[in-house]
Amino acid sequence: MPPVYLFIGQSGAGKGTQVQLLQDTLRAANPAVTFFHLETGEKFRQLIEGTTYTSELTRQMMSRGELPPAFLGVHMWSHELIDDYDGKATVFIDGTPRVAEEVPLLLSAARFYGWTIDVLCLHVSDQWSYDRIKGRGRADDHGEQGVTGRIAWFHTAVEPAIELLRNSDIVRFHDINGEATVEQVHKDVCDALGIS
Repeated sequence: MPPVYLFIGQSGAGKGTQVQLLQDTLRAANPAVTFFHLETGEKFRQLIEGTTYTSELTRQMMSRGELPPAFLGVHMWSHELIDDYDGKATVFIDGTPRVAEEVPLLLSAARFYGWTIDVLCLHVSDQWSYDRIKGRGRADDHGEQGVTGRIAWFHTAVEPAIELLRNSDIVRFHDINGEATVEQVHKDVCDALGIS
């Protein structure tokens, strides 16, 4: 069974960057390797910018600092798995789970597919997260309330999800200092996974 890597951490922790670096490292070692990348953050951004009724309700919730319901995230990643996963690709998961309610469903998918998941938790401080979010200028990051809301959301919603993952019997959990240089974080990720 190909490996499954799940990157999780605060907004601005560098999850997407580390996914790309690990993919580059794996591809350099084996040019034939294929990847299946579940990345719900971009899908949420597309949803927020959309014109559907669901898009409008999601925008309203987020503008009030409320969390979108778990079914939206599950819908995004589960449909992609069902429609596109071939069982042969190395799996990268980034941006999921967004709330604790998603974890049992993600773990049920993992059991269905026979996965053991390597979770790489990139730890950064609130100040680090704040500075990175303010600096990247994404549409869903604008405004002080949006930035502080994302940090608060991490603590109220994502941290409980992380603890559920940490305690799962089909997860190998790796704590990574996300405040090191990009290169050092990548080295620490590779060391944790036993990749040279």
